[in-house]
Amino acid sequence: MMVLIMTTAVITTKAQVPYFASTVGDGKLYGYTSLKVRPSINAQETYTTFQYGLGNYTALGLDLYTGVGHNYAGYLFRAGYKFNKRFGIGGQITPSFDLSNNFKFSYLTSALYMNGAISKDGNFFWCSNTWWGVNDGADNTLTNWEYLGYSIPLKNGHSVTPMVGAIHSWMFDQDVDIAVGIYYSIKSWNIYLWGNDFLKDHPRIVVGVDFAL
Repeated sequence: MMVLIMTTAVITTKAQVPYFASTVGDGKLYGYTSLKVRPSINAQETYTTFQYGLGNYTALGLDLYTGVGHNYAGYLFRAGYKFNKRFGIGGQITPSFDLSNNFKFSYLTSALYMNGAISKDGNFFWCSNTWWGVNDGADNTLTNWEYLGYSIPLKNGHSVTPMVGAIHSWMFDQDVDIAVGIYYSIKSWNIYLWGNDFLKDHPRIVVGVDFAL
């Protein structure tokens, strides 16, 4: 049961901030790191990933997740293609290993990313992330995140983007969760403030930053 709880937490950690179809680009480096807290309880988490573009449509990378008493490392392969501004599709596969247990295989995470513009100018957009977790010694998981976002242009090429989304399992065997967040874009950098589980006793707050260089 503890393995299942922690695996579900890891997948939730990865998916909470929305992912988009496109990869970072040929020869470019993408990095993202975040801190997750649940105020008033001891439940700190971190998630960090680095991804390097191999061509315009694929990337290889490394994931690192830490929680209270849990540490995992994963190796990822990612691919994606934007057909037009209305629709792009991508995917990722990441086997992860327990750093606290002789690098034992723990879970395999597969993801399907889709997104596209709703408005003509592209500022109003949709995003869907589907996550399939195959777990060693626990039930598999299949969850989905759907988001709507609106990018508000600011001066000097900056922008701010609020988003709202629904989080649910494909079996709909538990209450649908709501996630809301906002990110501020400064050239090649984004700063995130996100949250979910607002109807529970201990909501989760996420602060993160990413870059593409």
